Amino acid sequence: MSAQRTDRRVRRTRDLLRSAFVSLVHEKGYDRITVQDILDRADVGRSTFYAHYRDKEDLLRSGFEDVHAALAAERAAAEREAGRETPFLQPLLAVFQHVGAYRQSWGPTSRTGGHALIARILQEGIDDLVRAHFRAQFPAADPNQLEIDAAMRFVSSACMGVLMWWLDQDVAWSAEEVHATFRRLATQGVKRFVATA
Repeated sequence: MSAQRTDRRVRRTRDLLRSAFVSLVHEKGYDRITVQDILDRADVGRSTFYAHYRDKEDLLRSGFEDVHAALAAERAAAEREAGRETPFLQPLLAVFQHVGAYRQSWGPTSRTGGHALIARILQEGIDDLVRAHFRAQFPAADPNQLEIDAAMRFVSSACMGVLMWWLDQDVAWSAEEVHATFRRLATQGVKRFVATA
């Protein structure tokens, strides 16, 4: 069997499992679904599931891979374009877009279980992105300096806070509108603070 056909089959199986998972979370909530529920909905065997994922948390985490891929692609594109400067906090748009794509599924999650887990996974990704973004934006700053660390934590926490507000209040803004508001709130103060740190 060709590698391309195998890759296609792997992608198709993972798509089936993710789709089943998302629909079940929407219907029942994260805490109330089991691996067996996912298997039944996706119509795949237990060994197939475990060939791809350790458990339902691993399946949930896999849904965040597209955020990491989008962010890596954005960083690579910026590095290829010599002299191009990425606007401050612009890379976080990918996080807002990802959350926007899954808003309908995550709404019930925040009310019926899994909220803390989703928030933790999302916060880890935001922390990593902010750390890499600060290194690129402020190359002369010492990332171990407490003031810089505090600024990174402030940006990560503010981003998470705005995302959760957007989800919990069901604000009818697009990902781009919420991101633009977040950037307006955070940019000037952080840039001035880092410049004097």
